[in-house]
Amino acid sequence: MSDPLQPAPEYLVSDLETLRVLADPLRIQIIERLTPAPRTVKQVAAELGLPPTKLYYHIKQLEERGLIQVVETRLVSGILEKQYRAAARRYHVDKTLFAPASPGGREGLHLMLTSLLDDTRDDIERSVEAGVVDVTTPEDVSRPLQRTLFLARHTVYLTPAEAEAFYRRLRDLLDEYTTAEHKLVKADEGRQAYGLTALLYPSERSPAAPDAE
Repeated sequence: MSDPLQPAPEYLVSDLETLRVLADPLRIQIIERLTPAPRTVKQVAAELGLPPTKLYYHIKQLEERGLIQVVETRLVSGILEKQYRAAARRYHVDKTLFAPASPGGREGLHLMLTSLLDDTRDDIERSVEAGVVDVTTPEDVSRPLQRTLFLARHTVYLTPAEAEAFYRRLRDLLDEYTTAEHKLVKADEGRQAYGLTALLYPSERSPAAPDAE
């Protein structure tokens, strides 16, 4: 029997309206706080450094779409207090929502990319301000790298065989470090949270034409 206090393994976002609700950096942060253990709105607000009043609307939207769930209620000083948890440990978006031929396909892709990149930007900025990331340390192989910001943007030109090998090696590496063992850890285990955003895709850019003789 499954534990009602534990999130499901996966949640599939299969409609555009749910994606619109999910595609918000603050709501993603709320879900992240509700994944390890149930929390109240006040607890989540304290962790995010925000007033609870700023979260109630977002909590309602997430609950209405089934992205988070109430797992416990209790009366505190005559007020009903709810504890929420994430609906799943991992959220997947049905890729058919991104198809150019599907209704709202362009909007779906735009929402997903905007949410992903905005959340990454916000997380980096907060981590720099908190002193967790040291942006002044040069990326030198002779220096410890665990506090540096590794940021790269490249266009590489690969044969189909090279691209296949690249995809598989990258996927295998991500699978190795995104297991439950690495996600479900306690603060006293000496692990630091690291943000990881990976994008690899065929580009419409073409190699520069050779100079004419």
